Amino acid sequence: MTNARANSAELRSLRVSVRKIYIDNGKDKQLDDHLAAMVKNKEDFEEGAASPRRGLFVIGKSGTGKSTSIRRALAANPDLQPHVNKYGEIVPQYLSVKLPKKSATIDLVSNVLKAMGLPYDGKEKGMTEEMMNQFKQRGIWLLHLDELQHTVRSNTAKAFEAIQDLLKEMLDYEEWPLHMILSGVPRIKKIQVEEQIDRRSEVLNFHPLEVPANNARIRELLTKITVEGCGMNLDPDVETGEFYERLCKATNGAWGTMIEMIQRVSFGTLERGRTTLKKKDFGREYERTSGCTLSENIFMAPNFRDLDPAAGLED
Repeated sequence: MTNARANSAELRSLRVSVRKIYIDNGKDKQLDDHLAAMVKNKEDFEEGAASPRRGLFVIGKSGTGKSTSIRRALAANPDLQPHVNKYGEIVPQYLSVKLPKKSATIDLVSNVLKAMGLPYDGKEKGMTEEMMNQFKQRGIWLLHLDELQHTVRSNTAKAFEAIQDLLKEMLDYEEWPLHMILSGVPRIKKIQVEEQIDRRSEVLNFHPLEVPANNARIRELLTKITVEGCGMNLDPDVETGEFYERLCKATNGAWGTMIEMIQRVSFGTLERGRTTLKKKDFGREYERTSGCTLSENIFMAPNFRDLDPAAGLED
């Protein structure tokens, strides 16, 4: 790629197309299976005999790809696509809501109502009743609540129990087969372990990548993003087990974070008019985003295994 191309609209188009590339994170098949089971259970409910397990907790550290994988699975399942109701209107079957940082029960309810395009202020009891009624009236049988950890953060014991009670009520809605996907970081496990929720839910964990067990998957990311997506070459110094270890440590093994870093480094290298991706390019990006010194740079320091990715920020 020439410098002229590196500064052109062509590179902007390339960035967009590369960011749209979806790479299977290893959990997609399991997530698809869980959704297929939910579809069957909804049909069983309509026949009068369904499993009480209507919830799926998707748990993983930030950047592990949970939300992206869920969006893909929801969009790909043919049984979850909008349908025509009895009035001839095209209506959705699921609703996806990202919870705000403050999420007591009233915040959860109001954000769901807001996502439906309904008034979302008033007394909590009435709002909750309206929310439950609207699921049935609108034919929405699957609700995805993302960033569920915001219901756990800084809440009193009473507020936390109220969240658990609300989720139990929703998962045990007798008049409608409401199913739920509840995603967030590991502390949402505190919600799931409650006995009444545990018996109504299943769990899918998104674990961080580790080396050398996941070296082939890391190599796949580099190939699909840099080589196939950006049309670049890989320098031998980014095709070693040691480099994979550095990359894994710098991103805490988080699938989504790793993808974003490889994309940024590839784009930055192209903008500088080069088509071969090297280890120093990752070192440059890591220095830029973390503010670390050379001795703290996980990609460049000889003793990288002893480094703490958060140390530079703490200093």
